[in-house]
Amino acid sequence: MATLNLTGQNLERADIAPKLLKLKNLMDQRLPIWQKIPREKKKKWVQSDKDPIMGIAWDVYKYLNNNFFGEVNDG
Repeated sequence: MATLNLTGQNLERADIAPKLLKLKNLMDQRLPIWQKIPREKKKKWVQSDKDPIMGIAWDVYKYLNNNFFGEVNDG
């Protein structure tokens, strides 16, 4: 089993945290519209590539869901 070295991670966090906060704030600007539209329009929005912020948020979500937080499907 590989060993995970967490040395220096506080510096990495300090670098990344403001960018994640900015992404959150940009997504919050979209939230009122997102909450009002039907699922099909949400899907089209994400897939349209017209909103680069929504695109990167979707990419991050998929990565985390598929690799860390989603349910494992063995069958």
